[in-house]
Amino acid sequence: MTSPEGVIQAPVVTNEASVMDDIIEIFYAPSRVFARRRDNPKFWAAFFILSILFAIGIWVMMRNYADVLDAQIRRQMAATMEKNPQMTAEQAETGRRMGQTIAPIAGIFMGVISTLILGFGVWLVGKLFDSKANITHGLMIATFASFPKIVDLVIAAVQALVMGTAGVTNMMAAGPSLARFAPAGTSTTILALLSRFSIGTIWATILIAIGLHIAGRMTKGRAYSAAIVLWLIGTGLAVFSAMRQPG
Repeated sequence: MTSPEGVIQAPVVTNEASVMDDIIEIFYAPSRVFARRRDNPKFWAAFFILSILFAIGIWVMMRNYADVLDAQIRRQMAATMEKNPQMTAEQAETGRRMGQTIAPIAGIFMGVISTLILGFGVWLVGKLFDSKANITHGLMIATFASFPKIVDLVIAAVQALVMGTAGVTNMMAAGPSLARFAPAGTSTTILALLSRFSIGTIWATILIAIGLHIAGRMTKGRAYSAAIVLWLIGTGLAVFSAMRQPG
C-alpha cells in the first residue's frame, strides 16, 4: 500500500522477536526487521554481537593471509626507506614487526568503529533526502545492514583454505570483490576502488536503502539515492586512504 506522499508503508508486524531473530532475518526478510525496529530502534545488543563476529572474522583472515600481509608491509617499508634514506634496515625491520602486530588490532578496531561512523552517515545523508529517521535509527540501520559484511570475511577465509593465497598480493584483494581479479601490479588506489565492489558491501548498501525506506519513512527512490551517496562517500575515503599508503 502506498501513502499519499508516495512512501510505501512498512509491513504490519505484530509479533515480538529476539535480537537473534532480527540478525537471522536481516539476510532474507530485512523489511520485516526494519519494520519491527522502526518504533523501537534498539541496536546495542546487535552491535555487540556484530563486533564479536567482526573481531573473530578479521583475526582469522589476518592469520590466513599472514604471508600476504607480511609481503605488503615489506613493500611499504621499502617504499618508506626510498623516501627516507636516513632510515636504517634495523628501523625498517622494527617497523615491519610493529606493523604485523598492529594490523590485526587496527583492523578489528576499524571494523567495529566503522559501523558507528556509518550510522552517523546514514542519519546525516538520510536527512538530505528527507529521511524522518533520527540518529538512533541511523545507528540501528547501519548495525543490521553491516551483518552481510561478515559474509565477506567468511568467504575470504574459505578462499584462503581452498585456493591458497599465492595469487593475492594485497590485503584489499583478499575478500570476494572485483579486487580479487585484478592483475598483479595493480595500484593500491585501483584495488581500493575495486574492493568496494564486494558481496558484503553491495549487500549492506541495499539493506541501508531498505532501512531508510522503512525506518526513515522515505520513498524508495530517495532511500536508494541516499544509500548510493553513502557508498560513494565510503569509496572516496577508501581510495584516498590507499593513495596515502607508501608502496
